[in-house]
Amino acid sequence: MTYLYIVIGVLSVALIVLLYRYIRLKSEIRKISGQLEELVSDNSEKMLDISFVDKELERLAGLFNQYNDKQRQIVAGAIQDEDFLKDSVANISHDLRTPLTVILGHLQLIAKTDLTQEQKERLDIVNNKAVRMKELVDTFYEYSLVTTSNAEMKHEKLNILNMLIDLISDCAPLMDKKGITPQIDLPEHSVYIYSDRNAIDRILQNLITNSIRYSAGDISVKLTSNDSGIVLSVANPIPKDSELDPVRMFDRFYTGDSSRNSGGTGLGLAVVKELTAKLGGTITANREADQLTIELELPSGN
Repeated sequence: MTYLYIVIGVLSVALIVLLYRYIRLKSEIRKISGQLEELVSDNSEKMLDISFVDKELERLAGLFNQYNDKQRQIVAGAIQDEDFLKDSVANISHDLRTPLTVILGHLQLIAKTDLTQEQKERLDIVNNKAVRMKELVDTFYEYSLVTTSNAEMKHEKLNILNMLIDLISDCAPLMDKKGITPQIDLPEHSVYIYSDRNAIDRILQNLITNSIRYSAGDISVKLTSNDSGIVLSVANPIPKDSELDPVRMFDRFYTGDSSRNSGGTGLGLAVVKELTAKLGGTITANREADQLTIELELPSGN
């Protein structure tokens, strides 16, 4: 009987010890989970604590810290490479703008001299290519400035309706050339927002010209407003066999499929996305069958 009591006592102590270790283990697992949740939600950059009762948990936490440190180094290196790329693009673009301007100036002077018809045709070809090259360089330079500049937006009262009408008028020759008849749906009254004029002008210009350039038919432009801000919708048909992915449209250097690859840089809409974010707005793209719609929302800024 005494022996049975001893066995029961030993088992009870062992059970208590196991229960204690189980409770401590659960507590330490919850502790690790809490720290991982903090890391995942970007609320903490601390390494995991590695002081645990269970040695395997200590080893696991140590390995995770090594992995986390390695990932941070990779991210830091990627950011450094990204900054280097942006600086390089800005510097190269800046260096190319001056000689291109000089080239275009001399081409204009040559065009005013007495030339044969053949010489004029060849000069037109060279001039068109030089103009296109300058447009590409300016786009790269603009993107580098937008993504690297920390300058605050200069807000002022803007009549965005007038800005949009002026832009559509300026684009009339390009639309005529492509046989596009724009479907315009605008308010009958002025629409004002407080925002940065240069940023708004660039956003509108990139959206409209992008739609005209890649449209497979007539485009539509619709502007609405409410107390919180404005919504601009620009839509155009796309080729039936287009593989265009609207989710990636605002990624830099994305030019879609071959039907959209007309020599563009894939930076126009990336610039729009960057500027829209700086202005506190949102921009989305949606594709339904053969219709592409880009919707821009901007706050009134009041």
